[in-house]
Amino acid sequence: MFDPSARPCVPADVPTMAIPMKKCEKMIGYTEESFLVTGTWEKVKKKIRRSAEVHAR
Repeated sequence: MFDPSARPCVPADVPTMAIPMKKCEKMIGYTEESFLVTGTWEKVKKKIRRSAEVHAR
């Protein structure tokens, strides 16, 4: 989401953030060293999927 004023249009349980493009590119460069490639993150993704299923009902 690029426009914070549009936040009211996003569901309450959907996180968003805005960062400058150069910062984003730098962050992407560190992905392989981040928590995103750990077993812990797999547990978080599983929880996200379960929550999505509950909210879809």
